[in-house]
Amino acid sequence: MNTKKYKWIAGCLCALPLVVSAQQTEPLTDHRRLFDDGKELFLRHDYAAAQQTLMQYVKQNPQADTSDDVAYMLTCTAYELNASDRLEQLEKFLDTYPDSRHRNRVQALLASAYFFQEKYLETIATFKGCDLELLSNEERDVCTLRMATAYQKIGNLQEASMWFSILKEVSEKYHADAVYNLAYIDYVQKRYDEALAGFREVESDEHYRKLSPYYIADIYLIKGNYEQARRIAGVYVEAYPDEPNAVQMKRIAGEAAYGMKDYMQAVQNLEVYCSEVKNPDRKALYELGMSYAQIGVYSKAAARLGEVTTMQDALAQNAYLHMGLAYLQLKERNQARMAFEQASAANYDAAVKEQALYNYALCIHETSYSPFAESVTVFERFLNEYPHSAYADKVNDYLVEVYMNTRSYMAALKSIAKISQPGERILEAKQKLLFRLGTQAFAQAAFENAIECFSQSLQLGRYNQQTKADAYYWRGESKYRLEQYAAAAADFRQYLEFAQDKRTEEYGLVLYNLGYTAFKQKQYSSAQTWFARCVQSGVSLQATVMADAYNRLGDCNFYARSFETAQQMYAKAAATDTSLGDYSLFQEAFVKGLQRNYTGKIQTLNQMITAYPSSQYLDDALYEQGRAFVQLEDSENAVKRYKLLVERFPDSPLSRKAANEIGLLYYQNDQYAAAIEAYKTVITKYPGSDEARLAQRDLRSIYIDLNKVDDYMAFATSIPGGANFDVNERDSLTYVAAERVYMRGNISEAQSSFTRYLQSFPEGAFSVDAHYYLGLIGYNQKNWTEATAHLNKVIEYPNNKFSGEAMSMCAVMAYDAKDYGRALELYKRMIDRAVSQEERLSAETGALRSAYLLNDGKEVIAVASALLAESKLAPELSNEAHYYRAKAFLEAGETKEALQDLTVLAKDTRNVYGAEAKYLVAQLYFNAGETAKAEKEVLEYIEVSTPHTYWLARGFILLSDVYVRLDRKLEAKQYLLSLQQNYQAEDDIAQMIESRLANLNKGE
Repeated sequence: MNTKKYKWIAGCLCALPLVVSAQQTEPLTDHRRLFDDGKELFLRHDYAAAQQTLMQYVKQNPQADTSDDVAYMLTCTAYELNASDRLEQLEKFLDTYPDSRHRNRVQALLASAYFFQEKYLETIATFKGCDLELLSNEERDVCTLRMATAYQKIGNLQEASMWFSILKEVSEKYHADAVYNLAYIDYVQKRYDEALAGFREVESDEHYRKLSPYYIADIYLIKGNYEQARRIAGVYVEAYPDEPNAVQMKRIAGEAAYGMKDYMQAVQNLEVYCSEVKNPDRKALYELGMSYAQIGVYSKAAARLGEVTTMQDALAQNAYLHMGLAYLQLKERNQARMAFEQASAANYDAAVKEQALYNYALCIHETSYSPFAESVTVFERFLNEYPHSAYADKVNDYLVEVYMNTRSYMAALKSIAKISQPGERILEAKQKLLFRLGTQAFAQAAFENAIECFSQSLQLGRYNQQTKADAYYWRGESKYRLEQYAAAAADFRQYLEFAQDKRTEEYGLVLYNLGYTAFKQKQYSSAQTWFARCVQSGVSLQATVMADAYNRLGDCNFYARSFETAQQMYAKAAATDTSLGDYSLFQEAFVKGLQRNYTGKIQTLNQMITAYPSSQYLDDALYEQGRAFVQLEDSENAVKRYKLLVERFPDSPLSRKAANEIGLLYYQNDQYAAAIEAYKTVITKYPGSDEARLAQRDLRSIYIDLNKVDDYMAFATSIPGGANFDVNERDSLTYVAAERVYMRGNISEAQSSFTRYLQSFPEGAFSVDAHYYLGLIGYNQKNWTEATAHLNKVIEYPNNKFSGEAMSMCAVMAYDAKDYGRALELYKRMIDRAVSQEERLSAETGALRSAYLLNDGKEVIAVASALLAESKLAPELSNEAHYYRAKAFLEAGETKEALQDLTVLAKDTRNVYGAEAKYLVAQLYFNAGETAKAEKEVLEYIEVSTPHTYWLARGFILLSDVYVRLDRKLEAKQYLLSLQQNYQAEDDIAQMIESRLANLNKGE
């Protein structure tokens, strides 16, 4: 709204009732002359001189009977001279002289004083206390003008119009003012014809010739008379280029040009207008954006239309629609999608909403965008909201394609479930969706769920042969992971039947897997057939897989005692992939030993030890070398190898055997002193073990041979716990009886029998065994206290045959009881003594989880690194190890190392580790100031999606932060709004969105 500032001229003083007589009857005194002079000056409007004279009069004659008139004149001079206390003086006069004949005029002056201080309510109230008709005509008119203006200022246009109408009729001087303001009121109230007539009437008036043309032009623009509006605006800008209204005239000229479809001229005028004002009119911005679109400058069209969307109304909805269309022209489909999304979410214009929703759906379909199942829900929404739309048939066709290609599997299946009579294409899509949902569950190691999904897909198998074959393959993989080997084999054979291409990697892997299903069931002949078909299939498989298949062929021939063929297979494995060469060389050497080629065995094992100094089979190799030297009757080298084994691998079960073998070799070679020392080492170092029992038996024989029985007894009684392995008949019979009861499955009786045995023989020969069985019974009965007490007794003798299982159960109980320190300690001991890869993997996994929950970063990194160094590590364990190690690196501030692990995990966002990792990779880039990489990472994340939507939502939040940092605030806002509309979970995401939107809105 434009306002007009008026300069007011005070009216003449109303005629005073005091009249000086024409004839002087007495001479004037000095103070009387002051009064007359002051009055004369007052009447001449010389208010400063009048004030000074009258104040001198009052000073000399304070009790004069003319005080009412003097006070009146002094109050008026204060008003006219704009004294700082004029309000107070006017109010004081009215209080002091309530019955004064000057009261009406003073009250009018008080109202005017309020008016000039913009106290319009006080102005109106005070004027209402006056009788304006008692004022002079000029004062009456000016007070009427002020009264009308005050009403206009407070928005009471009805009263303002009434007073301006009165003024228009009675005042010639203020007639133009009244006409102008009445026209303005008509303009505000959209009575444009009446307003136009009024503005036309005063357009030549001196005061309004620079004001009226603006409204005249704007009214023509509003009424669609673009030619007139453009002409008047052009003339005005040329005549008054520096006037405040000139910039608005440029807007009118631009909007008029837009209305006349002269888009180039519209752009020129509206760009000038937008550059010259701080907050351009949104309609002008909209028309500027639309003009750019019409002349093909789509980047500027989108930018200007984006500036219109600061409010929620029909104009913003329209702007979003055309922003989307502009972005489509720029091939920026993501930005187009977000713009269409916002337009389709508004309800101001149904036609705009329909067009926007249709385009939104197309953008989602064409970009495969569906982070929160939009690809399905948006098409469903369109058909529900616009079932009779001209686009409905196309949308139905697109929906089928969406079912075929979406990553929002559950949303698509729920959508299909609503269709009462689905056609073949819909059912084929359902078959594929169930299959993909199964692979997603498989990636999350939810194998039971995966099997259920694959089974449902197979029930629809007739629609797509390849999907059917793939479902058999992955159901077989799931069953294999659950150790259901026979069932897995059946599914793999079904895959072979339905697979359409026999040259694919999957086909070769099925042959390989069939070999393993038979191998795991110890069906070595069948396994050999399948592994042979795998390596002979001609399918291109990874070298690791081929080498492993050759190793298993070697194993199968080994079990069939076809040693020559086995040796050949192991050699092929080593040649195919050197990373598996340690096992191949070890087995090849072992076969040579079976063929009595002991020298060849030793040489091959030397080759393995040299090539693979960190091999997991190193302790086996040293032990087998020792055995080979024994076969060659080379006791000296045998002892050396056994001693090396004991030194390097003290916790290996093979070290116990090797230590015992050392004593036996010395004994056989009549080296009694050395034998005694060796056996004593076994007994004291490995108490409770079978080797210790055998060593004590042989040691006793040596002492008897040497006639040193007393020395033997002294040694036996010196060992802690007695280390008494002598078994008397009652000891043996009592234990054996309890064990047989246990083996028959009578657990309660066995528990009582083992307890009685320990009461009778607390340090008996079978006390460790009895503690083990009692611990096992307690474990199975979930009596954790009892189980722990007995199994800890077993662990005190770490080299007995039950110690490994006892440690495993104690570790599990400690972990479940959240005693992660104890669990970690036990799992680490299990790692050191593991004799197979399976045992070691299980222990390393437990240690990793315990260390992570202890927040022991160093242990996490060490154990995770060891776990990741294992061959043939299951993907789910690999993910877990990478994740925990990455978290430990982050905690330690080692961002570079963490990023490497997170990058590996981020390759598969189907599992929760990958979902979080993908977000963290982007966040780390953002924290490092690498915004381009952060943006790229999140956009990739949105494209691949994830079932773990929280982390994807965090990605959206991060992307908005990226765009704020890049000063692309419109895009930041659009991503936040899109997330707000599509993310439904109740968590901290909503608060993150709201805080960021609030910050963005502050800056607009």
